[in-house]
Amino acid sequence: MKPQNQSTEPAPHDPWYKYGVAVLLLEMAIAIAVSAYSLYMTFHGLGGFPGKH
Repeated sequence: MKPQNQSTEPAPHDPWYKYGVAVLLLEMAIAIAVSAYSLYMTFHGLGGFPGKH
């Protein structure tokens, strides 16, 4: 079996590709912000189970 040629040129993308990447980056930023806020609340003694404040 003959190996396929490997190209170093970037693959062509559909026109919506850049929007998909932008949405993924936005989602990653939101996830990091939520995690940071959760850690802030944890280390400052805020939060807990509902009704147990």
